[in-house]
Amino acid sequence: MRLSWRQLVKSKLKGKSSYFSIGIAFSGESVLLCALQKKGDELQWVLDASFSHSNWQGQLADYVQRHKLANTDCYVSLTSHWYQLLQIEKPKVPEEEVYAALGWPLKDLLPPNTEYVYDYLSPPAQVAGQSKLSVVAIPHKDITNISKGIYDADLTLKIISIEETATVELTPKSDDAVISLVQEHGEEIVLNIVKNNELYFTRRLKGFENLGSYSENELSMGITESLCVQIQRSMDYFESQLRQSPVRKVLLKLDTALTEQLAIQIQENMGLPVCPFEPEISCGSGFNFKMASFSCLGAAYVKQSMLVEQKNRKQDETDSSNLKSAEVAS
Repeated sequence: MRLSWRQLVKSKLKGKSSYFSIGIAFSGESVLLCALQKKGDELQWVLDASFSHSNWQGQLADYVQRHKLANTDCYVSLTSHWYQLLQIEKPKVPEEEVYAALGWPLKDLLPPNTEYVYDYLSPPAQVAGQSKLSVVAIPHKDITNISKGIYDADLTLKIISIEETATVELTPKSDDAVISLVQEHGEEIVLNIVKNNELYFTRRLKGFENLGSYSENELSMGITESLCVQIQRSMDYFESQLRQSPVRKVLLKLDTALTEQLAIQIQENMGLPVCPFEPEISCGSGFNFKMASFSCLGAAYVKQSMLVEQKNRKQDETDSSNLKSAEVAS
């Protein structure tokens, strides 16, 4: 979606934002917003808001004006209500033609009479003999409506992603594989297996949408055991089918006030360290990660991840150049 001349001039006149980034998450129930500011070398979560679907565009524009957020880089994340995540055999064409070639199998998998926007992810490990892609498909009309609402609010839209990848952004970098269990309010649990900030495996755990309504006693009478079974199945697939080293840690951010008790029960059942999922972001006054939407925070954190990646790439290029110079000199 292109900016009109009027929008472009208006954007330039607004000047630079004092905020680092904004994350906006579109869930099934509402539209959520968080804002990050840079305090020295520290990223701080400083604003949090929610809007109803019925008039989110107007509410967002008012909020942006009230908090002087205009021209802030904005990163959007969608929950599963908004997209389809499909596993498709990678087309046997040159790499530059893969995207176009995916259009054909998608026609058979997606509902007719609806125009979709799609993109794909290449997993870092595959089952032996397979070559599949994870394809995300979103109705074009939803992309258009979201983009227009963001631009009309005087925000700078950078990326639209999905909650599985937004959660990866918040996972602390580790050479060992970790499992994260993240749940938005009233939603399914998103289970990711991540290593070195790469998503190796993801799945949704159904049947736990009412987790927050259970008492500690009810959790111990079968709920925790069911959850552990799903975790173990995912670990078995990761280790045996993807031929990866064992998972070393479980990170929890679930929709229950009993997360600490649940963590103890899972740790006792599985013999793995189970820890609260705490991103490398400091919480502003009155905020804590228990109340956070990780889909929203993860979207906002994308900018930091991209800056770190650019810095590392430049350092690698410098190191490579220095090595070549040393070889020539010798």
